[in-house]
Amino acid sequence: PRARRAISLTRVLGIREPDVPKRLVKQAGDMLEPREIIIAKPINFGLQQLVYRAPGAGQIAAIQGSWMLIDLDGLPVDLTALYRGTVISVMPRLGAVIEGQGALIQGAWGSNKEGYGVLKMMVKTPNELLDAKSLDVDTRGTILVGGAGITAEALRRADSLHAQAIILGGLDAALREVAEKSEIAVIITEGFGRVPMSAPIFELLNSFNGQEAAVNAVMPARDGRGTLGGPAQPEIFVPLVGGRFAERGTPQELTPLEVEPGARVRVIRQPHLGRIGVLPRELALKWTSTESGARLPSVEIEFQGSRSDEERAIIPWTNLELIG
Repeated sequence: PRARRAISLTRVLGIREPDVPKRLVKQAGDMLEPREIIIAKPINFGLQQLVYRAPGAGQIAAIQGSWMLIDLDGLPVDLTALYRGTVISVMPRLGAVIEGQGALIQGAWGSNKEGYGVLKMMVKTPNELLDAKSLDVDTRGTILVGGAGITAEALRRADSLHAQAIILGGLDAALREVAEKSEIAVIITEGFGRVPMSAPIFELLNSFNGQEAAVNAVMPARDGRGTLGGPAQPEIFVPLVGGRFAERGTPQELTPLEVEPGARVRVIRQPHLGRIGVLPRELALKWTSTESGARLPSVEIEFQGSRSDEERAIIPWTNLELIG
């Protein structure tokens, strides 16, 4: 923000107020550079000049009588962009809007931190725990991908080795406070407890192993909205670099996901947390009662890989997430 400064022109040059207009070099509205002359008067029989220079870059806001108001520019601030992309618009005094293409994964909880680095798969299956033995000096500056959780020792060691972020399926509730106090971003994709990471998410992250990614683990406000310009849920973004993903070919034209019969969904609440299913052929909502007594619109989904009626469940619509 600019700082406004009032200057007495008669005082700085020792002149009378009626002489101010003819001594001015700059006028109201003029832009100023640091040390640029604003007002001057001749001294020593016109051989020299006594001058007053601009104390910094800015603009003359107004001149009234012998007083001048100058709006001095504030000091520049470096604003780091978490996401790789193109600046498509600037919001004065607030920030910029960045547009990028890539793979997006939304999480269930985040530790209110941000991180950017290279994805590093630390486990081979989505139900493994990330332990401290697998962490070495190569951890520095990376985004670690685990499975069903992490040990307390591993979480502290990753922090001491200055990892950028950790992505997990679940997290022991007892470690929530440790994760929030950590300097690194922690994001879980499913929920608290020892919960295996959803297979599609694990496979997607594994396919981008070794590529740059951004982790925005900032939690939204209680009303469900993100911060200004921020995501509504914690998220992981793998940017498209150089027009294509490494070893994945050129992506097809982006098309929005549509809610239609047969669309894939992920359950984001217990007791079926993290399971993948498909919407029925006849998409009809049913009203069901939850344990809390609330009546919610629900839909019967069929879990993938199942062939029996036992692998069907009626899930509240708000507990489903459409996935691509």
